[in-house]
Amino acid sequence: MLGPLVMLALLALLAVLGLRQAAPPGAWVPLKRWALGCLLLVFQGACRQREPLGVGSAESRRPRPLRRDPHALDSVYFTGFEETNKTFVIARLAKRPGGICEMWLFLRVEGIGEFEHPQHPNMMVKDESEEIWSGGGLTIEYLEPQTCWKISFDGLLRKGPYRQQWSEEEGELVPVKFSFHWENFTEVFNFNVDSHSSTFVHAFAQEPWTIEFFQRVKKQREQHFRHEQWGQSVGEIEIKNHEKRELSLKGVRSHSYGIRDWSEIYRYVMILARFEDGTAAHLTVINMPATTKNLTVGYVFFLDGRKAGIEWSNASLAELADDGVIKEEYGVRFTAGGKYFDVSAKLDKQACPMVYNGLTGSGVFHECIADFQLNGLTQGWGLVEFYYRDETAQLVPNLQLGSKAEGPDLSSWHPATDSSPL
Repeated sequence: MLGPLVMLALLALLAVLGLRQAAPPGAWVPLKRWALGCLLLVFQGACRQREPLGVGSAESRRPRPLRRDPHALDSVYFTGFEETNKTFVIARLAKRPGGICEMWLFLRVEGIGEFEHPQHPNMMVKDESEEIWSGGGLTIEYLEPQTCWKISFDGLLRKGPYRQQWSEEEGELVPVKFSFHWENFTEVFNFNVDSHSSTFVHAFAQEPWTIEFFQRVKKQREQHFRHEQWGQSVGEIEIKNHEKRELSLKGVRSHSYGIRDWSEIYRYVMILARFEDGTAAHLTVINMPATTKNLTVGYVFFLDGRKAGIEWSNASLAELADDGVIKEEYGVRFTAGGKYFDVSAKLDKQACPMVYNGLTGSGVFHECIADFQLNGLTQGWGLVEFYYRDETAQLVPNLQLGSKAEGPDLSSWHPATDSSPL
C-alpha cells in the first residue's frame, strides 16, 4: 500500500503547488521541505521493514552478479592509516561488465616512500576472478560477513612521487608484496536506510519540481546501494631491498553495488576521517545535475558505538575547489546525533595521487591524504577525495587495458622469506 499512497501524496502536493510546469528553484521551499520530510519518513520506514537487519543478510561472500546494464558495478574500497606516522594504504576494486575492473592502489611506507600501481593514472584492469575481487595483482576476499576481509598484493609498484598526468614512461618499478587481515570495530552504516532525511529534504527543496524529477530521484535510489564500516587491517608488507615490516592500519571499508553511471555525477568532495578519541566521520557533498546540485550525505560513529546520519552541514561545492585548484586547508561544520562538529583538514600535497575515470578519461579522482582536527582540539587522520567530470577533454591518449593490467612477471624475484600467511 505504501507505493500508491506515496504517489498520491506526491500528486496531491504537485496539484497544490500548481505545478503544470516545473516550479523554479527555491519556490515554495518551506512547504516543499515539510512535504518531503513526511514522504521520506515513509520511504525510510518501508526500507527498514524490508531490511530489518540493515545489510547483514544481503552481503554475500562472493561478488554480486552484475546487473544487465553497461554501468553495473560491484565495488569494494579500503583505507588504512597508521596513527603514529605517515604510513597509509588505499585499495579499491570495482567489477564492471565485459571482464574489467576499476582499480586503485596507493600506499606510503614511512621511511621508504610513496608507491602506486604502474597502470595509474589509468584505473582500468582485467577482472581476474569470478569468486573474489581481483585485478592487476590486487586481490580482496570476503572471509566473514561484516567482520573480516583479506587484502593482498603481489606485483610491481611504481615508486613516487605520485603522477599528476599521463606519461608513457614506466618510472622506477619495485617488487612489493603485502597481505592484510581486516576486522571491523564498528557496525555497518547503510546509506539507503541510515542516512538522515533532513539533508535530502534541504537539497531537494532547492530544485525545480516535476513528476519527472521525482521519477529520477526514485530511480537513483533504487539502482545504487552503499554501506560502510570502520575497522583495522593487520599484516605485513615486503618491499624489495627493505626489511619486511608489520603494519597496523585503521580505516574504512566501503561496499558499493548496483548501477553507477559516472556521467550522472558532475562533481563531489568526500571527507573520511577518524579521530584519536575514536570518533569516525564521513561527509560527501555531491552534484548530480539530474536530481540535486548540492546534496550532503554522511554519518558519524561515536566512541560508544552509536551511529548517526549527518543532519545539517555548511559544506558547499562552490567553496571546495570549485575552480579545480585544490588548496592545502579546508574546513566544514555539521551536526549528527544532536552534536556539533567543526572539522578542519590540512592536505599533504606530497600525497595526493590521482586516477582518470574509465577508458575515456573523461573525469579525474584526486585522493588527498590529510591531517584533521575536530573542534580545534582532537587530532585525526584520513583523506579528502575530489572528483571532477570533464567531457570536453581526452585526458589520456589511447587509453586501454595494457600489459601491466595482466600482472607482472615476478619469476625472477625470490624474497628470502615468505609474506604473511594471512
